[in-house]
Amino acid sequence: MPLGATHVDLCPGLIAVVVVFSLLNITLVIISLVSLIQRPKAAVRFHNKWVWGALVLLVNGFGPLAYLALGRVDAPLAETAAPWTQRPASERARAAVELLYGPAPAPSTAATTPSTGELAARVPESPS
Repeated sequence: MPLGATHVDLCPGLIAVVVVFSLLNITLVIISLVSLIQRPKAAVRFHNKWVWGALVLLVNGFGPLAYLALGRVDAPLAETAAPWTQRPASERARAAVELLYGPAPAPSTAATTPSTGELAARVPESPS
C-alpha cells in the first residue's frame, strides 16, 4: 500500500456482509426503540426503560436482541384485549349495526299486523 493511502482494500464479499449486518443492526435498534417507547413501564422487565434504552443504543447487536428476548414482559390477555372483544358476538354485531344504521326503532303496539283469523272476521258476509 502506498504511503498516504486512506482506504483499506476489502473484498466486495466482505463489504456486502458488513452492509447487511449493519442494516440488520439498525433495523433491530429501531424495532427495539419503538417497542420500548410504546410499551408501558410495567410491561418492561425491571420497570426501567432508560436502562433498556441505553443498552439498546450502546451495545451493538446484543442490546436490541437482549431487549427483544428478555426485556419485554407480556401483559395478561385480559388487560391487552380490546374492550369490544370481551362482549358476546351478538352484542358486538348489534352495536355494529346501530353504528352503521342508527338505533333500531322502538316497537309500537298500535300498529300490529292482524292475524288471518282477525282478517276473516272483518270481511262482511255477502248477501245471498
